[in-house]
Amino acid sequence: MAKRFATLEKIEHNRKITREMDEPFLYRLQSGLLLALKEQGRLDQVQYHHAQDRLDRQHREWIHKHMQKGEYP
Repeated sequence: MAKRFATLEKIEHNRKITREMDEPFLYRLQSGLLLALKEQGRLDQVQYHHAQDRLDRQHREWIHKHMQKGEYP
């Protein structure tokens, strides 16, 4: 089975990524990394679900915090 790799072709509008401003992006990135680690066999099913559950909880807390401030996340 051939290994699949992603490559970075270019960076546009380079800026610092922060949890406060870029939570949705970071959530998707981290979820993708967890799934890749599971597919590579570096995480078993239990480890993957535990990590994804924690990540989901962090994301829900971020959304709740912004909703309380009256902000649309």
